[in-house]
Amino acid sequence: GVFNLGGLGGLPFVGTSGFGAFLSHCPNSGKIFILFGPHVGISQEGVVGKVERIGVKKPSTSCGAAVGAYKALLAGADVTATSTSSDFQEEYIIENLKKKLLPMSEMEEKGADDATAFITKKMFDLVVELMLANISTAVAKDGFWTKVSEITLLGGIVINRGHGEAARGGEDYFQPLMFKVLNEEGESDLYADVFRDLPTPVKCYTVVQG
Repeated sequence: GVFNLGGLGGLPFVGTSGFGAFLSHCPNSGKIFILFGPHVGISQEGVVGKVERIGVKKPSTSCGAAVGAYKALLAGADVTATSTSSDFQEEYIIENLKKKLLPMSEMEEKGADDATAFITKKMFDLVVELMLANISTAVAKDGFWTKVSEITLLGGIVINRGHGEAARGGEDYFQPLMFKVLNEEGESDLYADVFRDLPTPVKCYTVVQG
């Protein structure tokens, strides 16, 4: 069945207990497929970080958590995420995104579109780090590979398209950036074999190059 690991920004905030619950759904010697990644909107006018939504008059922010974290950093935010916080997930993003960004003066020089694209790619890196950390903890437990025979990871960026009135959008894009298979013998990187000739959709280009 389907199990949701995600939180704000596509980060797998379920932690060790959540992954344990997820793995309990796997049949004996079964295979697990994990699809993951952050998202970003591109409006009908080509604005990165904005998207038309049904029932909303003007394009709104996507991803709000990532853009909000960036704005907080521009304003000088210096936070440490704590378990007692009422906004732990966003504070985690602010704290850890800060470590991956260029100096704020250089980020501002990029301009809004390029900065948002850069942030989105760094959000993907954050998701990958947390995902692999959770998997590493799970795999280290005795008997894991008796319960699970294989883990497939497909990671990328979801590109939200306009869904509002008179929007020319429709279905969202998914730009794959990682495709790996893990088993007891090790890890196989299948990305080049599977996606080598995959064209990058024009609207995604700025984002995936960030």
